[in-house]
Amino acid sequence: MAVSTSASSTLPLLSLHRAAGNPNPAALSFPPPLRAPPLRSRAAAAAASAAAPPAETIPDMPEETEGTGIPMPSSIGDDGEQLLFGATAGKEIVTRSCSQLHSSLSDSSNVSQEKIVITNRYGEKIVGLLHEAGSNDIVVLCHGFRSSKESRTILCLSDALTSENISVFRFDFTGNGESEGTFQYGNYYKEVDDLRDVILHFKKHKRDTRGIAGHSKGGNVVILYSSIHRDVASIINMSGRFDLRRGIADRLGSDYMEKIDRYGFIDVGVKTGRSIYRVTKESLMDRLKIDMKSSCMSIDPKCRVLTIHGSDDDIVPSEDALEFDKYISNHELSIIEGADHRYSLHHLELATIVLKFINVSSVYLWKLLFSGTLMPFRVNVFCFQLAPKQKIRIKLRSYWVPLIEDSCKKIIEAAKTTNAKTMGPVPLPTKRRVYCVLNSPHVHKDSRFHFEIRTHQRLIDIMYPTAQTIDSLMQLQLPAGVDVEVKL
Repeated sequence: MAVSTSASSTLPLLSLHRAAGNPNPAALSFPPPLRAPPLRSRAAAAAASAAAPPAETIPDMPEETEGTGIPMPSSIGDDGEQLLFGATAGKEIVTRSCSQLHSSLSDSSNVSQEKIVITNRYGEKIVGLLHEAGSNDIVVLCHGFRSSKESRTILCLSDALTSENISVFRFDFTGNGESEGTFQYGNYYKEVDDLRDVILHFKKHKRDTRGIAGHSKGGNVVILYSSIHRDVASIINMSGRFDLRRGIADRLGSDYMEKIDRYGFIDVGVKTGRSIYRVTKESLMDRLKIDMKSSCMSIDPKCRVLTIHGSDDDIVPSEDALEFDKYISNHELSIIEGADHRYSLHHLELATIVLKFINVSSVYLWKLLFSGTLMPFRVNVFCFQLAPKQKIRIKLRSYWVPLIEDSCKKIIEAAKTTNAKTMGPVPLPTKRRVYCVLNSPHVHKDSRFHFEIRTHQRLIDIMYPTAQTIDSLMQLQLPAGVDVEVKL
């Protein structure tokens, strides 16, 4: 299926990338860049101890690594990345060969890495790495929740951008990685301030920010930034969460409001009671009060926004990406089929979409195509067209997969007979409802049955519909077991 992009249209766009079956992970990942020798991460001063809630109220979390405290993340961040903390004292420049996706793309150019320390408006030091690749303007990369600038997703994008001679700055938000400060659960607008201070630092040195990209929580940060400041023309949101009320119960338990009101905080840790980080009532309210819908609608229509999401994201459902598409005026949406929250086996597809969005040289794409690097993927991933002025969005739900698949096929065939273009069907997360029923109310009261209802969902976009398209769709006879929702 073709991918659609729009450089000038302010209308939403949906694109779908399909990977071939079981591609070789080694062929999809970027070679890791040269890193400084790993040292222990520095933790900020631990918060004053307080009486912790009973042990049974503490949910399971992965163990933290050596050298971390409450403000620091565990060895596996909540965005699923393996965290690698490396630092050396002072300021240094390391020269390395530019990482390439394929040996046939080898280049003689070098990329220098310079450790930059920026003092934010709160007097805390933000630590980052500047990859000098030859361009005066830079792209700033923002990591996710309890992650760092060493996230594999961030490193992947750094290599892709620098290979196109685009300078990159990746940094740790305060309270994370090497930067100073105390880790906080919410802290969204504080991280927006960190990002603002980073951009102003480079602006002071006569360097413009070409674009900002954020992964997971970092995606929310770049969206919030663009709703307040209008000095960055390109925004990339990778797997950001639209509804910030969701996902809290999975991490803190369904009774998190009762616990936070009773104790004033929740310590998240392992069953042994060892705390990984603390959620205060203030930091929780900081997250709950954020209205992403309002922020999306406040973004300047001249600002281009790209949302990328994986269809198999088990942390932030892909439905959130559709909500961003609904409320941001100048927006493009790319759903990578089969990709998880970390894009583990889809780094190459992720980088290709990002490079195209920020208007890099098309020579790079042709090199990838003819070098054989993109053989695992469909060649028509490079077929671009303008976003349509009109579209029909159809959402289907059913309890039975064959029914919904057959209905999707009928809708697509009906649309194509009227020369309309279709995108999809895009598989949305399956909703599960589990019911527990007692076998007997007396002696067998501990014997129970569990019943489950699964609701399968698909999304189809019909581009350039005509009156004949609508008539053709209205005449379709779909099974009674399929619920259809149509939006114009």
